[in-house]
Amino acid sequence: MTTLIKVEQLISEESKNIIFRNLSRILDLRIVDIDIINKTIALVYNNPYVLDKAKKELGRVGYSLQPQHSYPW
Repeated sequence: MTTLIKVEQLISEESKNIIFRNLSRILDLRIVDIDIINKTIALVYNNPYVLDKAKKELGRVGYSLQPQHSYPW
């Protein structure tokens, strides 16, 4: 599955690097894109549990988020 997450605090390369570093540790999660201009993160995962882990990790490091789109492929 693919999802696009909106993160309002995604404002700099530093925040992009923090998000990339922390989400890269989650198995079965692939980061497709982190877009500073649109403040979005595109992710691919196989299990909804993996997306929950990503959301919890983002919250743990101080980023609030809002899912935008989910695609079944």
